[in-house]
Amino acid sequence: MQTDAGIVEQLVASVTRSTRKLGLRVDEPEVLGFGANVVVLLSPSPVVARVATLTAEMRRNPADYLRRERDVTTALSDLGVQVVAPTGLVDPGPHQADGRWFMLMAYRHLEPVDLTSSDHAQAVGRSLADLELAMARLPLDLGADDQGHPWEEIARLATTVAPTTPASAMARITEAVDTLRAIEPDEPWQMVHGDAHRVNVALNGGEVVWFDFEDANHRPLAWDLATLRRAWPAAGDEACRQLDVDTDGFAMAWHHELREVYALLWNLLYAQRDDRAQAATTQRLKTWLAQDELANLADRTDR
Repeated sequence: MQTDAGIVEQLVASVTRSTRKLGLRVDEPEVLGFGANVVVLLSPSPVVARVATLTAEMRRNPADYLRRERDVTTALSDLGVQVVAPTGLVDPGPHQADGRWFMLMAYRHLEPVDLTSSDHAQAVGRSLADLELAMARLPLDLGADDQGHPWEEIARLATTVAPTTPASAMARITEAVDTLRAIEPDEPWQMVHGDAHRVNVALNGGEVVWFDFEDANHRPLAWDLATLRRAWPAAGDEACRQLDVDTDGFAMAWHHELREVYALLWNLLYAQRDDRAQAATTQRLKTWLAQDELANLADRTDR
C-alpha cells in the first residue's frame, strides 16, 4: 500500500538526508500526515517537507506543481495574505530525494477549524473571498504552464482505478466526464487555489490560514467555490455571498458535479492503495451512482 509504514519510514529517511545536505538541522523528523502527499516536520528546524507521492504518480510533471506552489504562496505572502509559504532558511525547492519530489515550507502551528461553528464558517468563507481577490492580482504567467480543468489528470486517474472498479461504475464515470466536457460553461478564468477544501484551511493565532497550493491554476472562480461548498456548505456559501456569486446558477452546479467526479476518482485511488479507505469509498461510489444530478444538469437551459 502507498501508506505502508515501511515506505513512509524510508521516505522520511531520504528526505532527512537530503535536507541535511542543504544545511538544515534535522534531529527528530515527525510525520504530520500522509495521503496524496507525505508531510514531515523537520524538527527542530521550523520547516515542513511536503513530499509528492500519489500526486506525483498521477501527474507527468510533479515538480512543476510544486514550483507553482512556491511562486504563488511567495507572491501571496508578499501581498500580506495568510498562507503557508516557502521556508526562507534554505532553498525551498522543489528538490528530489531518491526520486521523490518535495518542497520545503515554513512551519506554522495550525489548529483545525471547527466545522460545527458558524463563526468559523463565516471566517473561512470571508477568508476564501479575500484569497480569491488577491489571487486575481497575481501575474498570469504563474499558471501558464498548465491551464484549465484537470481533464488529463481525470483520464489518468480513471485508467489507474479501472482494474479495481466495477466496469459498470467506470462506464458511468466515463459518461459523466464526457457529458461535463460537452456542456462546459464559458466563464472568465483567474488564478485560483485549486483545492479549496476544508482540509486545506486552518487557524493560526486566531487567523485563518490557507495551505497546499500545489493545484493553484488558471480556472474559473466557481471551481474553488464549488470545492468549499461541497466540503463545508456554510463556509462556501459565505464566500459566494462575499463575492456576489450566484449559488444557484448553471456554472456553480457544473463545477459541483465536476468536483464530485474528480473527488470520487481520487477516493477510488486511495481505496486501491489503502485497505482502510475501501469501505468509505465503496459507500461513496454507491451514493454517487444512485444520484441523477448530472442528467438534471444536462437538461438545464440557463447555460
